[in-house]
Amino acid sequence: MDDEGAPPGAKGTNWTTDQVGIVVANYFLMLERDRAGEKVNKADLYRRLAPEVGRSDKSIEWKLRNVSAVLNELGIAWIPGLLPAHNYQDALVEAVEAQLALHPEVLSDPASIQPRFTSAGGPVLIQPPAFLNSDLQEHHPALRRLVRKYDPAARDELNLSLGRAGEEMVFRFEFDRLCRAGRRDLAKEMDWPADRGEDHRGYDVRSFESDGEERLLEIKTTNGHARTQFWLSRTQYEVAAQNPSTYRVRRVFHFQNGAEMFDIKPPLDAGLRLIPDKYVAVPR
Repeated sequence: MDDEGAPPGAKGTNWTTDQVGIVVANYFLMLERDRAGEKVNKADLYRRLAPEVGRSDKSIEWKLRNVSAVLNELGIAWIPGLLPAHNYQDALVEAVEAQLALHPEVLSDPASIQPRFTSAGGPVLIQPPAFLNSDLQEHHPALRRLVRKYDPAARDELNLSLGRAGEEMVFRFEFDRLCRAGRRDLAKEMDWPADRGEDHRGYDVRSFESDGEERLLEIKTTNGHARTQFWLSRTQYEVAAQNPSTYRVRRVFHFQNGAEMFDIKPPLDAGLRLIPDKYVAVPR
């Protein structure tokens, strides 16, 4: 039988629930150490776990990468070097859920949260992902339930430290971009009204293109992947509609695992699957 959660082609017996639980528990212990700023020796962990679970180093590494994949769906930064690997089963999702109950602190970020970059060049601005009409219903039932339970969009919206850190990163990126283009004059004209608590404007940062064209950037930051859901307020949606040539939603993703970002321009429903989530209710 195929080794559950292993790379295609790997052979062996299926992982037991106990084996999965041991590996997932050790992942969370490593994650705790990584967040505390301690160096994590993954190779040493593989060697230590191999006799305990009766699996090879490669098989254990793949299982740990499966855990990263689940955390990625939940908008939680994973351990650097353990890139998300899919092809996991419900038993692993359930083991992650059990560990989240024991380690609720991983669901929030410290006030001093900082981005992690994969290169010295800082964050990378890329093209938006191809429009695939993303739908949570495509996930397996166990993962779907876990994403609903720990709603990454709601957590990101309420995570003020993450939101501010994302805005600061984008502001610095835009300032440096304009300076490199020889437009320090425009860089000095940039504004960050959200830093002053002026959330009513419907955007976070005012920047420019090198030709002087204004850009109103609403910044949405997540530790999750490029398709992680996020909230848009009615004000943000309306300001986007009123400023179709200048408004951009700047989506920052993998904030602590590479910090990439892309822009979505109006009309927003051309690049976003907009789902009504809440209603203002007034007694009749």
